[in-house]
Amino acid sequence: MKIIRNRGSIRPKVTTMPRSKSEASSQLELYKLVTEQQRIKQELQFIEQRTVLLKQRLGSLKNQIAETETVINKLRHADSRPSSLPKRPNIFFEAKNYQAFEIEY
Repeated sequence: MKIIRNRGSIRPKVTTMPRSKSEASSQLELYKLVTEQQRIKQELQFIEQRTVLLKQRLGSLKNQIAETETVINKLRHADSRPSSLPKRPNIFFEAKNYQAFEIEY
């Protein structure tokens, strides 16, 4: 089974050197923020699609489980009914004359 880790909060990317306050650095910061926002939105859409697929699979598994349980119940009821054919004796357990012998090799 796969171990699921708690990922915690999503931290913003850190730059190694602080940039000087200018219009270009502010535009760069705005670009990075918008890019991260788009990436997160795409990831959320992927998660929603995956959730829908997983819920559909759970539904089909639920139906298969119900069908299998009904088959099992039918087989149990069929086995519990007395059959008109006599049961065949189990010759391995009903044999009374066992002979033991040793083999050396």
